[in-house]
Amino acid sequence: MIMAPQRQINWQKLAEIYELKEFFAADFAGFQAEIEQQLQDLDRFPAATLDKLAKLRALEVTNGITQWAYRRGAEQALPIEQTRQCMNMVMGFMKNVELSFPSIGTVEFSDGETDYVRRVRGLYIDAFKNNVPGAESQFHAISTAQFIACGHHRLNEAIALVEADYGELFSAYFIERMKKYIGAYLDSFSESP
Repeated sequence: MIMAPQRQINWQKLAEIYELKEFFAADFAGFQAEIEQQLQDLDRFPAATLDKLAKLRALEVTNGITQWAYRRGAEQALPIEQTRQCMNMVMGFMKNVELSFPSIGTVEFSDGETDYVRRVRGLYIDAFKNNVPGAESQFHAISTAQFIACGHHRLNEAIALVEADYGELFSAYFIERMKKYIGAYLDSFSESP
């Protein structure tokens, strides 16, 4: 049996995160319960799966911030060719549910892990592309639960790996933005072995 780590979640601090504010404001207890349910599901995964999810999340966040800056015409946006290269790389990883890092090689996902990643990706598409009612709240609940389940150590290792292997591609600016984004979630909970 897999033992879940002891963690203390500061729900008020989580509720201050920009992307989560509206969901906590609409139904604090309900959104908290959804995150807790997703967390129970994630706590059933072995450590190796959470290691993979942490790497995937660090890449997804970095790419998402990079793409968002380009779409809104931010001063710091990367040139279109570089933005496309980032997007194509991460979207290829998502499509194949397989990650590639120059320093550690290929990170492969089992069939069960692949199903999970595709289900979450489908929820993302429903939320942000298809505008399915309720999907955005569900996506943010599962995303938040993933950050908490992966924990400080795994996410910090994943952040360092993305920075080391892809920092030049994404640029120091977007690596720092990714650290800040994930850091807000890490600041909302503590862990003890």
